[in-house]
Amino acid sequence: MAKENPGWGYFRIKGELRKLGHTVAATTIRSVLVQAGIPPSGRRAKLSWKQFLAAQAQTLVVADFLSVDTVFFKRLYVLIYMHLATRRVLLAACTANPNEAWM
Repeated sequence: MAKENPGWGYFRIKGELRKLGHTVAATTIRSVLVQAGIPPSGRRAKLSWKQFLAAQAQTLVVADFLSVDTVFFKRLYVLIYMHLATRRVLLAACTANPNEAWM
């Protein structure tokens, strides 16, 4: 249960076991997890930034808003939305006069 749900602490596991009809003390759960080599949830749940991004990449969309100066000294504004996992551009727009409706 602790490996499948790394954010669950002793008391959450105790509550879930109680729902299944088992009465177990939190200290017993702690002892079992320590014997199995599973650290407390506070240490289990911490992900590095790289691990977090890998876990969330399927749902993350990145946005970039930039300006480009043309050879005719005209400034254009570009807005791009891209799906992070596939690197697929979802929307790309360009205008010389950005306003609220365009954004």
